Amino acid sequence: MRHRFILSAVIAISLATCYPTLVFAQTSKNSIPLSSKSTDQWRIRWDRSDDFNDDEVDWLKWNQSPENFGAWVWDNDANVAVSDGHVQIAMRRLPAPIVKGGRPPTPYTSGMLKSHVTGTYGYYEARIQGAPLFPGVCPSFWLYSKIDDTIVPKDETRYSEVDIVELTQRGDRLEGNERIADCNLHAIVSNGKPGMLRREWHRPNDERFKAEQANEVRLPFDPRSDFHTYGCEITPKTITWFIDGTAIGQKQNRYWHREMHVALSLGLRPPYSTYTAKGFVPAEVKVTEEFPTTMLVDYVRVWDRLK
Repeated sequence: MRHRFILSAVIAISLATCYPTLVFAQTSKNSIPLSSKSTDQWRIRWDRSDDFNDDEVDWLKWNQSPENFGAWVWDNDANVAVSDGHVQIAMRRLPAPIVKGGRPPTPYTSGMLKSHVTGTYGYYEARIQGAPLFPGVCPSFWLYSKIDDTIVPKDETRYSEVDIVELTQRGDRLEGNERIADCNLHAIVSNGKPGMLRREWHRPNDERFKAEQANEVRLPFDPRSDFHTYGCEITPKTITWFIDGTAIGQKQNRYWHREMHVALSLGLRPPYSTYTAKGFVPAEVKVTEEFPTTMLVDYVRVWDRLK
């Protein structure tokens, strides 16, 4: 009996490796994006999809220690957990600042799920409930590549980033600002010379690139109060954003052809951080009782279009 069990386990592992759809089969709940038409055909990519139905995060699929780059420190052990079929991502304020990676000292830690596997074209979708704190944090579902500063030819892409959605990141309490969602594009383009100092950033808040890269959406709901579905289809020609199955914006795909990781994260925003030329840095704020605050993700799914 023991040998039979071992043989069965070996066969199951082999099938999962060679034919993952036999083990993680498509079902009526995960077979198509919310906005799909009846004539569309899709194949789900389980290497970057997750229904979060286990008791803990699958760290074989998600990076447990992603690189730090903001006014906070990623600490997935403390800030990412799975419960009741949802992944919970928290932002915390610690009693004392942390010094890590040459960044300014910060008392804030948060969590990010970043896929090990990368991809480019396809349909990306997640069902998310935003964190209750506003303003101050930004629940995000996004894609990003590594930065390659060895790329020299002028106008070639060194970095691609697609923000499928960034929620509640306005830094003031004006009525209605909690309903603003940003669905934007970022890129680094070579100026014809090698090295980090020769990066040419194309950002959506730059007036030169706003028309090509920015989508500001005023939601008909408060994203903190319930789950909603945020999606994006990337093709070689276009990038199209969807909220609850409805298209809300489309841009031409000029720079977003690099291999990108899938990411779900909770970032820090004003008044708890300040944006500078070097990015977000911690701000001196006395209000601390609103931390920790937590976003919830029901699922994230990635599909290849077959037809």
